Amino acid sequence: MTIKYPFAILLLSIILLSGCSGMKLSNSYKSDNFENLNEKKVLVISRTPLEDIRKEYELEIVSKLNSKGINAVASHIAFPNLKRIDNKTSERISDVISQFRNNGFDYILLTSLKDVQEQEILQKQGGYNSLNEYYGNKYVTLKGYYDDVNAAPRLPTQEIQETTTSILLTTYILEAVTYNLSLEEEKRLLSVTTAEVTNPDSGNAVRKAFAKILASELK
Repeated sequence: MTIKYPFAILLLSIILLSGCSGMKLSNSYKSDNFENLNEKKVLVISRTPLEDIRKEYELEIVSKLNSKGINAVASHIAFPNLKRIDNKTSERISDVISQFRNNGFDYILLTSLKDVQEQEILQKQGGYNSLNEYYGNKYVTLKGYYDDVNAAPRLPTQEIQETTTSILLTTYILEAVTYNLSLEEEKRLLSVTTAEVTNPDSGNAVRKAFAKILASELK
């Protein structure tokens, strides 16, 4: 008789690992002032110190939003010299907002990597002393053909050494915030979209999945 239990553990591990790569929407907030962004001119800003990553995310998001009828533009194209505001003052922020609005952008979409969370999972396999723990270590008799004296011998004892495998799950949490700069300051926040992905297969897959979620939420 073939023991299938260890194989079941292995199969479960494969499913667990493969199922962790998909991105999902984890939180979505929309204010009372939120409106469909179709045909609106939206400036997409990806906040990251890595310029290549910024461009890749902005272009991916812009492409997906454009396909949904949203007039999105990447910040690295519209404002090549745009830098993060380190010394934030009301005057400095006001100047940047004026710069955006003077170029026709009343709406901005700001994305960022909000958090990275790590979790270690320990999986144990084996550690069984005998087949008694699987099947009760009992033989089966067929009354009329065999009796307990002539029954087939019990299955031999098997030792399965216990092993422990450590799996590190890394979850990336991405956030996108939209603002309407034409409104009063306390009313500018339109929406917050949060998505997360665990042990992603590639950066390219993350960008595409995140852009798809944003396009669905903002259309």
